[in-house]
Amino acid sequence: MGKKKSNKLNLIICGVAFIIMLVVLFSEGVDNIINALRQLNPLFLLAAVACMVVYWLGEGLGLHFAAKSLEPKTKFRSTMLVTMIGQYFNCITPFASGGQPMQVYTFMKRGMPLGSAMTALLSRFIVYQFTLTLYSAVFLIFRLSMFTEGNLKPLTFLVVVGFVINTFVIALLFMLAFFRKATTKLAHGLVILLGKLHIIKEPSDKIEYIDKELETYYENFLFIKSQPVMILKMFLTTVVQLLFYFSITYVIYIGFGMTGTDFFTIIACQAFVLMISSFVPLPGAMGAAEGSYAAFFKPIFGDYYTGVSTFIWRFLTFYLPILVGIVINLRMAKSGIDLTAAEDKIKEEPEDA
Repeated sequence: MGKKKSNKLNLIICGVAFIIMLVVLFSEGVDNIINALRQLNPLFLLAAVACMVVYWLGEGLGLHFAAKSLEPKTKFRSTMLVTMIGQYFNCITPFASGGQPMQVYTFMKRGMPLGSAMTALLSRFIVYQFTLTLYSAVFLIFRLSMFTEGNLKPLTFLVVVGFVINTFVIALLFMLAFFRKATTKLAHGLVILLGKLHIIKEPSDKIEYIDKELETYYENFLFIKSQPVMILKMFLTTVVQLLFYFSITYVIYIGFGMTGTDFFTIIACQAFVLMISSFVPLPGAMGAAEGSYAAFFKPIFGDYYTGVSTFIWRFLTFYLPILVGIVINLRMAKSGIDLTAAEDKIKEEPEDA
């Protein structure tokens, strides 16, 4: 299936998921939903939207620090455009895998060389992943014990699995950088084994491709290690960015006039939802995100507000980026830039483009 048809299918799936979420929400009774929404202070709803905007700005600023270090003429407006394109394609592709190719392509269309674009995005990914793992470790240490009993016990296992996966990813990234020979030998051995098992064809070609990719990664990491000030800025920005993201549910909570649950517990629940969602192979972890959110927050919001809070949170963090991304995508298409062909165009570009 072509990339364009795949993205259309993913959008359709997202649309169906939105309709299902509405059906589930209104199954609780239209009057109940309306009454619950009336209890929500509009100012706090705007504040929740503002938290999401700050999250986007933080993502853009973190990426801009890296882009600016590589290409001093890069404008923040361009970086924010690239950021929102990444948000959109991450939402509509499994494992958020579609964002980076589109971001690389957009950077290139705005004059940035391929190597610089890939290095900037790799820098951003490593710092974001490291900061998220650090956040997750703190929440696991101080709050997981609160959810190890009752109906939430099975979910705590999934939280730990998500944390292990995220930790493994960041550990692998550092292994590739600091233990170059060992990881290269390991990769070669794995390819040879898969070749002997007839799982992959032409293992020698695969080894050549892996060597090229590892060399590119290593050269990019050398740049990252040479920029400690940039990394510190990115890290601090990401700390604030994630704090605002995790705070969205707390803002909704106090917007309903509710009390009794502290800020740290609510953002811990939000982080646990993110950990579970991180390994679900569906666009936006559909189903798992809503289900785990409702499970973790039902004891906090109660039966009356859980459905509405789930809908508001999901709309702000998943469907709103899609809507913004669709607008940006349409505007870029009118200007002659087809993002659906990004991966093919990247492969056609020379390294010094």
